Amino acid sequence: MNHMRVKGRILAGMTNAMAFTVFCAGAAWAQTPTQMSVGQDGASITAEANPFLDDAKAGFMFRTATFKRFSPGADPVSYVNSSGGVSDANAYRTFNNQAAGIGGWLYGNTGELANFLSFAGTINFTLPLWAPEGGTTPNGYVNSYNYILRDPKQEGYAVIGEANARLRYENNVAVLGWQSINYAWYLPDVYRFYNKLDQAMVGRRDVRAMQPLTYLAATVGGKAMDDTVRYFGGYVTDMKQINDTRFRNMYQAAYQTTCWSDAPTPCTKQGDSNGMAYAGIQWKPNNDSMYQAQFYNVQNMLNMGYVDGDWVFRMGERRYFRFGAQWMYQGSSGDSLTTGSNGSKGYDFNTNYGGIYLEGRPADWFIPYGMAGLTSNGGQIQAPYSIGPSYLVQRIGENSRAGERTWILGTIFDFSTLGVQGLSFDVNYGQRSNRKIDSNNPNGGGQSLADWNELATEFVYLFPKGGWFENLRARARYAKVWLDGPQWVAYNGAGGNVFQDVNTTQQDVRFDLQFVVPFK
Repeated sequence: MNHMRVKGRILAGMTNAMAFTVFCAGAAWAQTPTQMSVGQDGASITAEANPFLDDAKAGFMFRTATFKRFSPGADPVSYVNSSGGVSDANAYRTFNNQAAGIGGWLYGNTGELANFLSFAGTINFTLPLWAPEGGTTPNGYVNSYNYILRDPKQEGYAVIGEANARLRYENNVAVLGWQSINYAWYLPDVYRFYNKLDQAMVGRRDVRAMQPLTYLAATVGGKAMDDTVRYFGGYVTDMKQINDTRFRNMYQAAYQTTCWSDAPTPCTKQGDSNGMAYAGIQWKPNNDSMYQAQFYNVQNMLNMGYVDGDWVFRMGERRYFRFGAQWMYQGSSGDSLTTGSNGSKGYDFNTNYGGIYLEGRPADWFIPYGMAGLTSNGGQIQAPYSIGPSYLVQRIGENSRAGERTWILGTIFDFSTLGVQGLSFDVNYGQRSNRKIDSNNPNGGGQSLADWNELATEFVYLFPKGGWFENLRARARYAKVWLDGPQWVAYNGAGGNVFQDVNTTQQDVRFDLQFVVPFK
């Protein structure tokens, strides 16, 4: 285990050295070299080309976001415990998670030295705009878990999100250091290809809740065969959660939004996953089809595999029909800390999921879509390092539980084709039934969970080009979940199952703005 942590320290040390190198390089190039040239009008002095500075980019990604998710909870159930006394259990306590923040990140990228080496970095920060006091009560969580401010005290924060060196040879790139990871690749002229937001099991998880995920990693990627094939891979030692100020090992970081050392009921994650190794390939033989395959080994946590295919059948300008299919596997690795508690060894598990996706555009303004999936009883699908590539992601319900049967239907109305440039409205409804606790779980394996029905809506407005706000994106979303049915909560003193009759709701209200301000 220790030698893996040494790898993390080596990566961090090398990144610090590279940050110092870029500072020195910038100082050396501060005085732009000049050269003498003689033209028809006599001698003149002109600046030499300096790609390191001339091709540099810098700017500010401005964001502000408001988040509110709340539930009245469900009535608890009482039962006789193993000691003969009476205990209460409640799977759905009252909660009210809310906050607003403003900030974003300053970014900078150098040009290349010798057509080979460049550097990049970001400073990420969030300031409180609305910060109701956070924490816990006997009846549930108050205001925390809003993904905007730092839990549990509803604080702002600032952190270096990225600082890396990039080495490029032709169409192949290696990145070393703190970095953002993004493997999204799209088929052209398909409206909703973002339905697989990260398109990988490692990614930014950038749902515009102020900050994305970033990683301490060594990664490689490239293009081949006239950019019909893309490959990627890497080794990740640490991750920074969206509202954290530290890079933590892959176990601790995955659950940092729900575990705080300074919470009223302290929780510390002492486990160590020892890093994640992964590789993937994407193949787009033409503009109407695309295939992907990926594998991930998160040591002492889980293994993940994923394959995916997309096909588009075009019927004229902007008219098309799309069909997609995917399959995903997940299973325990090493100590299986994923199913353990607070760093302790967990139980072994394996599960898989299969899904299909349909989308069409019979009219310019009308884009209906639908998806369905089946998850095995072995375990729920997890996505601790991205929002995941599953079709089944909604506004609140993200990944499927063990045994889940899922379907989602929706449509997008693109008002830009009706004269309101930049405005769209998305609405969908989904049902998640037959949900269970992992069949391999020794503490209630295979027991039922309440059904989940969700209605989700979203308005997006992109300001027209040509004005001061041409990079401004505004979004408003609302979602409501109805939870209904028996929910397993405990065993009674006689070893029988105790179920809670759940009949409650969750609601989610968000608003966010994003505005890119380029400095250079």
